[in-house]
Amino acid sequence: MKFSKLLASSLLLSSLGIGLSAMPAATASAANTTSVQIPPGVTFDRSIAPRAGLNTSWQAKYNAVLAVAKSKLGTPYIWGHNEDRGQYGFDCSNFTAYVYHHALGYHMSGASRVQANSVGRSVSFHSMRPGDLLIFNHGGHVGIYVGNGRFIEEGGGLGKVGYLKVSPGSYWYNHLTDVKRMF
Repeated sequence: MKFSKLLASSLLLSSLGIGLSAMPAATASAANTTSVQIPPGVTFDRSIAPRAGLNTSWQAKYNAVLAVAKSKLGTPYIWGHNEDRGQYGFDCSNFTAYVYHHALGYHMSGASRVQANSVGRSVSFHSMRPGDLLIFNHGGHVGIYVGNGRFIEEGGGLGKVGYLKVSPGSYWYNHLTDVKRMF
């Protein structure tokens, strides 16, 4: 379908009160390439109701990511676990996959090296913004940037979900190898 037809369709649906999040992900991506595009390595899971839809603002998406991540503060580190599979606890990459899944409806790998190599769009360190997926040691660890030189993560020396510094000169900043834009 041509972009002009997609745009006309999205405008018609919008006038009827139907948002792009109700459309298949591929169509939603094509209709608005700036705010609705799904990042590489991610599919949209239409079987859940995420806190923020595909066509919501950056702020709404960030608020959703932060709310889901904060709701898991203190959850213990258990390698290979993901609460989406009915298990208690997380490892670092299953935590990030869980957060983006429940916040934005993103379905992605729960393996840190796959997240490092295949998920999101790489941006420069100085372009880092809240909500970005942070890759440490080439996929040995991952977390989510929350702003003010901090990220939220699972494990990383804490043994549970918590905040750590990622400001210049900090241990984690010195091990940061990639920043992935997720929305």
